[in-house]
Amino acid sequence: MFISHTSELRAYPAGGSFVDAVESAITRAGDVVVDMAYFAARDALPASVCREAVGSADVYVLVAGFRYGTPVRDRPEVSYTEAEFEAASESGLPRLVFLLGEDTEGPVGLTRDLEYGDRQERFRGRLRDSGLTAAMVSTPGALEAAVLHALTSSRRDEPSTVWNVPARLPGFTGRDALLARLSGALSDAGPVVVSAIAGMGGIGKTSAAVEFAHRYADDYDVVWWIAAEDPTLIPAQVALLGQVLRVVEVGDPVEVAVPMVLGRLRGRDRVLLVFDNAEHPEAVAPFLPGGRARVVITSRHTRWDGVAVAVGIDVFTPEESARFVRSKAPSLTPEEVGEVCEALGHLPSALDQATALLSDGTFTPDAYLGLLRTRAKELLHRGHDRVSVTASWSLAFDALAGRHPAALQLLTLVAWPAPEPVPLSLIGDHPEVLPEPLASVMADPLAVADVVRVLRQRALVRADAGSIHLHRVPAALLRGDAADWAVTAFTLMIRNEPGYAWSNPAVWPHWQRLLPHLLAVTAPDRHDLLADHHDALAKLLDGISTYLATSGHAHQAIPHARRAYDLARERQGDDDPRTLRYANNLSIRLKAAAEDRAAREIGADTLARLRRVLGADHPGTLRAAGNLVLGLIESGEHQAARELGADTMARFRRVLGEDHPDTLSSANNLAIALGKVGDRRAAREIFEDCLARCRRVLGADHPDTLMTAHNLAVELADSGDSRAARGLFEEALSGYRRVLGDRHPHTRHCADCLVKVVRHLGDGERADALQAWIDSVTR
Repeated sequence: MFISHTSELRAYPAGGSFVDAVESAITRAGDVVVDMAYFAARDALPASVCREAVGSADVYVLVAGFRYGTPVRDRPEVSYTEAEFEAASESGLPRLVFLLGEDTEGPVGLTRDLEYGDRQERFRGRLRDSGLTAAMVSTPGALEAAVLHALTSSRRDEPSTVWNVPARLPGFTGRDALLARLSGALSDAGPVVVSAIAGMGGIGKTSAAVEFAHRYADDYDVVWWIAAEDPTLIPAQVALLGQVLRVVEVGDPVEVAVPMVLGRLRGRDRVLLVFDNAEHPEAVAPFLPGGRARVVITSRHTRWDGVAVAVGIDVFTPEESARFVRSKAPSLTPEEVGEVCEALGHLPSALDQATALLSDGTFTPDAYLGLLRTRAKELLHRGHDRVSVTASWSLAFDALAGRHPAALQLLTLVAWPAPEPVPLSLIGDHPEVLPEPLASVMADPLAVADVVRVLRQRALVRADAGSIHLHRVPAALLRGDAADWAVTAFTLMIRNEPGYAWSNPAVWPHWQRLLPHLLAVTAPDRHDLLADHHDALAKLLDGISTYLATSGHAHQAIPHARRAYDLARERQGDDDPRTLRYANNLSIRLKAAAEDRAAREIGADTLARLRRVLGADHPGTLRAAGNLVLGLIESGEHQAARELGADTMARFRRVLGEDHPDTLSSANNLAIALGKVGDRRAAREIFEDCLARCRRVLGADHPDTLMTAHNLAVELADSGDSRAARGLFEEALSGYRRVLGDRHPHTRHCADCLVKVVRHLGDGERADALQAWIDSVTR
């Protein structure tokens, strides 16, 4: 805590000064005091020394009395207290300001400044107007109480401890030297990498990180584990930490939540983040908070220069290997233990798997070693250590094939979704997709429990809370030998697709839970494996794009929409109705991401093709026409938009009826175009009719109803009817917050419009409150 004050506040009152009171409060709050008195004299310019002193602190505390203090030698226009306040503001430090009140009693040396009194009064005025003043006090006792209250209340809302580290591995052996080196490295400022030398896999990086977190848990208040293999899933895990810390809210967009969480962590002590299985430095660098937070990264990547300090991890020593094997398979003789350890190169993951096979009698040591030698020749000519790991997993799969075929099938199936826990219900709810004997097993809860128990006993999976988690190494091996299962996993995801997501928030949570697995089974590298299912693949990609777009992630939606379109073009041709449907959706996604030119070009081409292929009155053609209306509006072609909008709405009414949702959407588009060409009366009439129909047909809280209310409010505001506009904006904002959440782009845009209207109406208090809320949810 940096205390900024003038010298007389340390002297008065005698026996217990104002500065003594602040230092006492800081000590009672459990913090450390620092001020300029702690910085030795040096040759640097005073202003530079001042900035350095303030920047070394975590919180800035200013006690401002009536004396201005000494002007800075190289900046005589400001005092040291003013310079310190500026430095704190520029550094973004939390600032607590306490002013002595006019009723403060004391000698002239405390209450008056004959030389710089005017300067000090102006400085005090700026502090009062800044909104940072925590309290006005007149005695040291009152000041101590105010400082203590400010420091303790600022921490009250956060939980005292946070922990999500995986369970400690039973029988963890060795690694004492590694963990000690890691602890020592973490005493420095930078993040630390647990890295395998020469990119070696299966060496126990994750196990070491888990053990470190448990062993040194008392050194940290916040310990958060992040699965980092897929960089696209890291932000959501950082955002979840923010929810636990109550820094952000559920539903906050990750692009808003992540900077808020990292900012909070940067200023906290006793924080440990673990990024597990990071692919490369660039994947995690944006999520390193800096400051005093500590970071451990496990990765096969060996070069972390400029990002982290590497701590090497090697295979077990012979003594550690023997101790590990004896603890897992006590029936082995010392000679057999030595032979197994040597054959597996003392690689932890290989030893772990081998003991799982040896301890339950699946193989004798001689049989195991014989098969290991035979199968090693068939592997991919990797280094000895990698061969051993792969052979160990292959032996486990062979044992399952002979004794528990359904267990091997389940293991093979879960190798295809994301390397995250897979809910067993995704599989069990659709046994018709599965081959036998897995289909029969998944239809019987007791049989499922038996199969999962077999897999857990052989250390092949982790399973809890109705889900099963297969490690990425055996998953990759299984995928290499069972490519036909890619179709089974894909078909299961198709059967579990949550439903059409556009303007349907009720299905969004299910989409969010399944998204990692949906992304895995539709990944570009699965393209050839799904050659006979490209129609279904394009449909699922379009569904993923729709969910991402409607939930407020416009840019992330585009690659999936483009792949759906390209697949359809390749398979069906440019003029197939499915191709044209995906083309129209791609145009919509591009427009939502402000790529207006590309959206307009694709939209115009698609409409022309649909008119030729399906006819001018087909609903698909009319939807494309509606999309183009919006494109024309964005490009400033308002008259063309009005004409196309009127024709489209008339056709929709004739084909689908006046109350169909597509008709109502086209009415919205036409009303916007009419407003743009200045036909305010017609625009308002259409909006009002459309809103009444939306409320009746879709319900007051449907996103399309809320959008119509918002659009009508915009038209009313543009027409000068600000009071009516305000009521509709208030209604729409309330609905958006309730249905879409505070962080959705539609919610924020509606709030921005409402601020302008209420400020125009002279309600500055409501406008300021709204703006403060907007700032709080977008910070």
